[in-house]
Amino acid sequence: MVPMTDAQSVNGGTETLTLGPGCFWSFDAVARRTPGITSSVVGFAGDHGPPPDYEAYQRYGLNPQKFVEAVQVTFRPDDISLEEILALFFQSHDPTTPNQSGADHGTVYHSTIFYADEDQRVRAEQVMRRVRRDIGKDIVTDLRPYQQFFEADPEQQDFYGKNPSQPYCRVVIEPKLRTMGLDAG
Repeated sequence: MVPMTDAQSVNGGTETLTLGPGCFWSFDAVARRTPGITSSVVGFAGDHGPPPDYEAYQRYGLNPQKFVEAVQVTFRPDDISLEEILALFFQSHDPTTPNQSGADHGTVYHSTIFYADEDQRVRAEQVMRRVRRDIGKDIVTDLRPYQQFFEADPEQQDFYGKNPSQPYCRVVIEPKLRTMGLDAG
């Protein structure tokens, strides 16, 4: 995995936002079907240092840099706002349950927003307050400064698009897309 450490601010009419929605496959499918989002890349976001290797995490639960499965989206702010993307983010997963995404459990599935600058932080905090008010309970979503992102292997990219008949895609992602009013086909 190669880290992507570039700043994520507005650049050439686009902006980049990194989100940890629990399972990256689901939110990647949402992002790829949302007008105004020009790119969706799945990977792992976290603090300094390398992410844990798969065996170290699965076997021993080692995740010292608090990496999470993440989706890095690039979007055109003239077509879709950061707030609209965050609304999709919160609709796509349960932000009230720590370290879980459906049947998947562990710290890599924690709901997290990685802000690139002060503007993204302030706007994310405003959306988080609205979500708490709208659902009537607290959320566990972390708000953390962006430090680094490691792109996942090619077979993880656009997993739903490549594997629509796979059981997880049919049982979890497809109904989620339909519920959110997005084309599942």
